[in-house]
Amino acid sequence: MKHLYKYAVTAVFAIGTLAVNAQDLAHKIPSDALIVVTLKGDNLTQLMSVKEFNNTFAGQEITKKLAESAKSNFKTVEDFGFNLSSTFYYYNRGNDSVSYNCVLAPLKNVNQFDQLFKGAEKSFTQNGKVRTFYSRDSTEVVLWNEEMVLFTKSDGKESYFSRPDVSKRLGLPAPFVPAAATDTALTTTAVADSTLVMTEPEPVIQEPVLPRKTIKRKSQKAVIKNRKRHPVKRKPAKKKIIKTEELQPEEYMTDSTAYATADSIPYHEAVDTALANSYIRNEKIKKAETARWTKNMISGYFEKSNQPSILNNKDFTKSIDQKAEVTVWISNADKLMNTYVPGSYLKGINILNGYGSANIKLYLEKSAIRMRSEITFSNEMAAVFRKLNKRKLNRKFFNYINEDKLIGYMGYAMDSKAYLEEYPKLMSQMYGAVYKDEVTLATDLFSLLLDEEAVSKVIKGDGLFIFNGLSQKDNTYQTYEYNEQNFETKAVTKTKKETLPDFLLMISTEDTRLINKLIAYGVKKNAVKEQQNYYELAVSKSPMALYFTIRDGIIFLGTNADEMKQIANHQYQASISGKHKKMLASSNFAAYFSAKKLAGKIPAEETGNSDKLAKTNKLLSSLGDIYIKSDPINGNVFSGEVSMDIPAQQQNALKYLFSIIDDTRK
Repeated sequence: MKHLYKYAVTAVFAIGTLAVNAQDLAHKIPSDALIVVTLKGDNLTQLMSVKEFNNTFAGQEITKKLAESAKSNFKTVEDFGFNLSSTFYYYNRGNDSVSYNCVLAPLKNVNQFDQLFKGAEKSFTQNGKVRTFYSRDSTEVVLWNEEMVLFTKSDGKESYFSRPDVSKRLGLPAPFVPAAATDTALTTTAVADSTLVMTEPEPVIQEPVLPRKTIKRKSQKAVIKNRKRHPVKRKPAKKKIIKTEELQPEEYMTDSTAYATADSIPYHEAVDTALANSYIRNEKIKKAETARWTKNMISGYFEKSNQPSILNNKDFTKSIDQKAEVTVWISNADKLMNTYVPGSYLKGINILNGYGSANIKLYLEKSAIRMRSEITFSNEMAAVFRKLNKRKLNRKFFNYINEDKLIGYMGYAMDSKAYLEEYPKLMSQMYGAVYKDEVTLATDLFSLLLDEEAVSKVIKGDGLFIFNGLSQKDNTYQTYEYNEQNFETKAVTKTKKETLPDFLLMISTEDTRLINKLIAYGVKKNAVKEQQNYYELAVSKSPMALYFTIRDGIIFLGTNADEMKQIANHQYQASISGKHKKMLASSNFAAYFSAKKLAGKIPAEETGNSDKLAKTNKLLSSLGDIYIKSDPINGNVFSGEVSMDIPAQQQNALKYLFSIIDDTRK
């Protein structure tokens, strides 16, 4: 029963992907939910039947693990008792003291679901039609009736238990106050800061009184070792009894066996034991408080029908797409971070200030897997992004792309002048609430030292990284060998093969005067070697050779000397399809990766043996091409998409994903 909760939740999500019609339980999700995950089954069951899922490795493993944990004779996913014709939900809600992770699923056969808990160490209780199962510490609860089941896992927040008023009320150690803080104001501030980390009070240990004569003692291990080698009959030494101050159990402590006895043990072990006991006691208090909140939260859950639900939130209902198999909705990115990231980490810094709701949608189609995401911004933040994204990728880059050997690329276009102008505002928005004076001074200095117009001409803000594969190079290095006979060390030269990436980086530029001065300085200092219209960077102790040149308002940096020579002498032959041109030209961010083209190009030394290499190549060959792109900002909404093509021999995306799992297992 130890892992029943984990396996049951896993089963809920796996089975939820096979649901068919829409008995919607969303009305039971509270309106204050921060995250909601929706699994729409109608589309999924058309892609894979329940019977087919039962025959997959994932389906068999879930059924097996859940049956073993519940000590039941389950054979298929239908035996769980879930209603496979409905939508399944996960949602998260929380406040300053506790976070609730909940899974809401429909039931078809409550008697079958009851069997999950019949073999449990602690059986469920039943009150009318409502059944309840509690974990040992009562922070995990399963609540169900004849129609639905709610899985809840609660976690108390340390920031709440660290508050002085809370720790005092619960009998927890008070927040740490530095002993050196003699200043009253400093001490008061330290105590009032609820984000300070709690420390345990040191247990009072009665130290043994030693005689004035210095006594040299051997360690316990050394004594035992000597006794084994030279057994000598001696009178047993009297054990020193070290007494520790007993910790008084609180009302939350019911299991006295959790404490270890500190009598007749060495001093340091007594300290460790006392601290461990104190930690266990404090954790039990926190768990008991969390359990109390959990019981209040689930009280009358199925009976409450007039409470505000997530369906009252227009942003949530708007995010649901009937064509999407899975939808993840976040009510507010800024609020989510402030709720779950401890204030002691951020110290009042608001990283996501100006960020609003967000959603991610997963589409499992016949020819592709697609994942779209959207996030909303405040009017001020949206205006910033519109300025940053007004630049498009330099179309001259297309003249230096060879699709025949291309494995992947990543292009990004940003207006560097707009970024430098908006950067101080962004910093002030993030840090101004805490470091207003410091941020104002830093941003003023930033603007004073930088000429945004001049910098934007040197680096315009758009670039394209092209990945052409992997290559091996013999790297000669010097090491030292030690001769044990004559105790001498001599330098030796060795050679080893290095696997290096083959890439080309292009960056737009308009003013090359500063770059030309840097090149001349590098040549003078022997850090740059001049070749035929291009240059080589002399990087000390680096196995990777780097070459660069400047042509057509573009800075080229790459690892292939022949390619750089062709570019420098206007002899490069380009080859790029209209599909890639359109993707790069229409997006501020675009990326592409072909796993199939990488297959067979990984050296055997990188995987360790031929079997692993064969498996790796097989997996890479089975993957479709991956595309990532961002869309132009629309009003206050910024969106993007990640997609992967499905191989032609596969029936659809869902079966393809399960086939990958099965192949990986084999």
